[in-house]
Amino acid sequence: MKIKSFLQTIAMIALFNLPLLGQVNNYPSISENKIIIEGETCSWDSNAVHTFSVVTANMDGYKYWAYYGLDWYRKNPHARKAGLARSNDLIHWDKYKHNPIINKNCRWPTVVISDDVFYMFYAEYNKDNDSRIVMLSSKNGIDFSNKTVIAPYTTGHQNQNPFIYFNKPDSTFYLFYYSGVERAKVISDKHWNITVKKSKDISKLQYACPKTIVTSKEVIAAPSIAFFNNKYYLLVEEFKIFGTKKKWVTNAFGSDNIDHGYERVKNNPILSNSDACAFQYVLDKKVYIFYSHKTNISEGHWDLRMVEVDNE
Repeated sequence: MKIKSFLQTIAMIALFNLPLLGQVNNYPSISENKIIIEGETCSWDSNAVHTFSVVTANMDGYKYWAYYGLDWYRKNPHARKAGLARSNDLIHWDKYKHNPIINKNCRWPTVVISDDVFYMFYAEYNKDNDSRIVMLSSKNGIDFSNKTVIAPYTTGHQNQNPFIYFNKPDSTFYLFYYSGVERAKVISDKHWNITVKKSKDISKLQYACPKTIVTSKEVIAAPSIAFFNNKYYLLVEEFKIFGTKKKWVTNAFGSDNIDHGYERVKNNPILSNSDACAFQYVLDKKVYIFYSHKTNISEGHWDLRMVEVDNE
């Protein structure tokens, strides 16, 4: 009887802990959001500011430089452009007067600075809407050239949503991106993957082998990485059903390793009100998430918002 009771107790413990399997501790609490960038009426970025990649540049009177891309779901190729905004406090941003700095076939710009050179990655699209990821470089952070293909076109395949990250512990560059097949005619053939390429030499990322770190049969995309509280946090966007409505949410995964072992946190979603395309950064020892919020569901209007993360 004692053995049976012991086994029953173990079984009950396992049963009650089933919901926690495959999950890690919570993503830290976040502050109230602030609107920091909106598209100007009748301008190239009207109602469409969508992604925001921040670097500490300390140039031309501004500490922070941010590269932003536009929403393109209106199926308008002319919206695939990139702009520059600059700030000294991460809240008030001045748009570069000669925007856009990339004026065609550019979606989802993400930038890192290495040895005083700006490296920009973004997605390009062909006539069939397949996507690839390219890299450009710049000495002044404004004029970009020297295009290199990092993740090439594959028929019926998407390589997009890049996020470039320099990992100090191993002095390695990691390029995270969404890679998958979302337009397959057979539902079972559809898949969404979060993929990473790594290299100590950023100019050799094109030769690195891609590695899948998260995979799904439902929409999962838009990765970004940050390291704080002794853990790597991966943010992704997912399209979820709430009652009779579908909306974008931002969910988090955690791992002790940068390129494997990711499990969902317990307090997902961390952003839940039609919030997507999150870019997270540790800047001056504080954690910030810059993300896109849909302000008009029927028209597909977005603005760019920011929250601070409690990393104490």
